[in-house]
Amino acid sequence: MKRIMHLGSFLLVAMLLSACSSLRVASDFDRDANFNSYKTYNFYPKGLEKLAVNGLDKKRMMAAVDTEMQAKGFTKADKPDLFVNLIVVKRERTDVYDNGFGGPWGWRGGWGMGWGPFWGGGMRSVDRYEEGMFIIDLLDTKTKMHVWHGRGDGFNLDSFKNREERIVVGVKEILAQYPPQ
Repeated sequence: MKRIMHLGSFLLVAMLLSACSSLRVASDFDRDANFNSYKTYNFYPKGLEKLAVNGLDKKRMMAAVDTEMQAKGFTKADKPDLFVNLIVVKRERTDVYDNGFGGPWGWRGGWGMGWGPFWGGGMRSVDRYEEGMFIIDLLDTKTKMHVWHGRGDGFNLDSFKNREERIVVGVKEILAQYPPQ
């Protein structure tokens, strides 16, 4: 019996850990761009107007980008070499978790003591939430063209737990891929 309880505890922990989605990061860039020539940046004003997040998250995202860009040696300027455009794309996500105990044999609690043939015994839960993708685009202000595109996919937008820390880590992971190698 203790062995079954330990197995159940292990499966519960495994299920909870699998529920924690990590950010999936990717980037793309213009192979003809001279990334060494970019020294200054600022936020793309029209992009900030369209950013579909609340004011607190917008402020958090901008602060995280400022920190990372300055750590990379960039200076914020009124007439920058690069515009930083921020985008958040949202979608509804549904996760279904099953403990895997269902099957033709299980506990016959209401039908007598012991194990016996019947279908069931499994436990299932459904989690619905809004998932987001953070996109950070860098645009050359002279050519008005994209030179770098980075994204982080898998951010749970419904969770307020450690939100500021998750935004900082997400932006850091995305911009870790800049400049392109």
